Amino acid sequence: MKRKLVQQGEATLMVSLPSKWIKDQELQKGDTVDIEENESKLVLSKDFQGRKKETSLQLTSSTESAVRVAIVNAYRSGYDLVHINYQNHKQYTLLQKILKDYIFGFEIVHTEEKSCSIENITEPSSEQFDVLLQKIFDNTRSLLAFTRQRLQGTAVKEDYLAITHRVHQYDNFCRRVISKTNKFGSASTSFWTFLTLLLHAQRELYHLNQYLDKNKILFTEKTLFDGFERMLETLLHAYKQKNIEEIDLIHTLEKELVYKDFYRIVQKGKKEAIVAHHLTTGIKELYLASSPLLTVILHERN
Repeated sequence: MKRKLVQQGEATLMVSLPSKWIKDQELQKGDTVDIEENESKLVLSKDFQGRKKETSLQLTSSTESAVRVAIVNAYRSGYDLVHINYQNHKQYTLLQKILKDYIFGFEIVHTEEKSCSIENITEPSSEQFDVLLQKIFDNTRSLLAFTRQRLQGTAVKEDYLAITHRVHQYDNFCRRVISKTNKFGSASTSFWTFLTLLLHAQRELYHLNQYLDKNKILFTEKTLFDGFERMLETLLHAYKQKNIEEIDLIHTLEKELVYKDFYRIVQKGKKEAIVAHHLTTGIKELYLASSPLLTVILHERN
């Protein structure tokens, strides 16, 4: 659809809006609209300030991961009010735990027999995106240190599950901001992928700790731990400084850690190979995260 610009005064150009769109959005004279710059485009949308974006979900499974994925993705997608129909008390109990462990600011505001509504009551501002992204890195680093101490036989105080849940909360909120604000424009999909790979790296530490709950291992190798931490720091620095050269370092580190140190350790066999596998898989995820991050950096620098 093309429209001609009309001169209004000395410096203002105006364009009319399609009547069908105005009718569909129920707009009237005096209403406001949101205009967002996205590279060479202007994105025009109805002003939803003060209005709740809502949807409905039907829970059909009592498996924790199935319920979690449904609720978390409604949150990530930017919905403020979600009406949920469930089949049994177990699903409702899972919903309560998921809200507590994985999501900021949502509470159950209404309940009926086998249905309830969850609503955005309070959550961080989208302006805190970079602060909470930093917290993803900080807590992943804490989980790495926790795992390292545990494998060295050192007493650890904090619960790794608590660290894991914090990472998920920060990650889910960052994705919610991307959905609601289009923060990275055409690079939004790339940043989403970057977060996914970053989270998968953290998940390898989580699964390793799950294994350690049932198996006692002493692991004194330090190269993979040092490399994991170095890659985390490099990715964060690359994002903050919009520095492509940092991405080159990620490639160098990956080659040394995977094809040299991992191969050396895994040949020892036994349970050390399991530890090395989880750490190295996490390192590979961080390496893969550098590719979508490069797209984001190029977008932010232009």
